[in-house]
Amino acid sequence: MNDLRDHFREIAGPISTTTETQVEADLTRGRRALRRRRAVQTLTGSAFGAAALAAAIAVATSGSTPAGTNTATAPGDQIVAGAASVKLVAYKGEQPEGFTVDKVPDGWFIQSSDLSSLVLAPEKAKHLGPNVNPSTEPLADGSSFVGKIAIMLESKDQHGPSRDGKKVKVGDQEGVLLKSLQGETPDGPAPTAPGGDTGWELWLKQPSGVYLIVQVWQGLGLTQDQIVELGAGIHVTTDAIQGVG
Repeated sequence: MNDLRDHFREIAGPISTTTETQVEADLTRGRRALRRRRAVQTLTGSAFGAAALAAAIAVATSGSTPAGTNTATAPGDQIVAGAASVKLVAYKGEQPEGFTVDKVPDGWFIQSSDLSSLVLAPEKAKHLGPNVNPSTEPLADGSSFVGKIAIMLESKDQHGPSRDGKKVKVGDQEGVLLKSLQGETPDGPAPTAPGGDTGWELWLKQPSGVYLIVQVWQGLGLTQDQIVELGAGIHVTTDAIQGVG
């Protein structure tokens, strides 16, 4: 654990006034990000490996905002990436086992799913062109969250959102919408999408007490209302399981 903490502190650079609890939350997210992005493990040193590492760091640092900060209501945050550039439509495909969905962004599909997660990807992930190597392209990798929407239960070592966010009505339930924080790379802040969009997380507590997480990558063009609408149509089946780490 000490080696992992030192590793993250070295590559992320100094972080202002973080508590031990926040560091532990960061490490938990970092382990999940690194585990799910195989490219970080296999392609370190390549251009994509560096990009995937930056993506992992961005997720790993998403738990560092001091408690009490309502990150979803700062000026300019009402729209995720300008005006809505996509629309939600009814999903008509085969439903997976762990999670079912009522709606998806128009032109999107279920790229991968198992009992612990579901990944939605844009149609262009199927048509990357002859000059794109699918083994190094995150859109082609069903285990990568880059440019996609990921749906999962919180891991067994998480206990709800690690920081305060905006309370939202999700169907007949209360949810929490968090604006992802900008990640850090060895060269400085990780790039953000136009308009400063760094991505979003919607947390929705289930009857079991476990939270459902809907993670929306930066720059996808969904508004906060659309993220909430999407989350209202996601249902956790009895077969769904929590990950670890």
